[in-house]
Amino acid sequence: MTFTWTLPGGPKVVPFENTCRRRVNVLAAYRPGGPRPRLDWWAAARTWTTEDVIAFLRELPASRVPRVVVLDNAGLHTSKAMRAARRQLAKEGIYLYYLPPYSPELNRIEAVFRQVKHQGMPRRSHPELGGLRVEVERAFRRYRDSLAGKTKEKLRPCA
Repeated sequence: MTFTWTLPGGPKVVPFENTCRRRVNVLAAYRPGGPRPRLDWWAAARTWTTEDVIAFLRELPASRVPRVVVLDNAGLHTSKAMRAARRQLAKEGIYLYYLPPYSPELNRIEAVFRQVKHQGMPRRSHPELGGLRVEVERAFRRYRDSLAGKTKEKLRPCA
């Protein structure tokens, strides 16, 4: 799309970049503890549904111990479909724990999202949706790779 303005000296054509619908959403699971920290994610240029969240939870790595998944109170986390799936997820060893409303500071993945968005992606404006998705994936991969050195056995020295 372009806009034409008439200025002294003649009309000027200025390209206009419409950023509507240029958004990448991410579902992510973060395990900060254990022998090795872990970060898993799905990124897509669409809105997630409850069915997507349930599928994502089922794709998490199997474990001998129950997996407790901390969720906020977003509509797709508290929908009828999620409530219906809860019993079956529990049979699969996935237990859902809901945070109190309006308490993002209790959700440890919020810090991961902030780090990825602000430090992992210094350039967040892209002319094409595909470029934005590639950059999001790259930022999450870099963050995941940085977790490799953060094990309980190898604590980082403090300043």
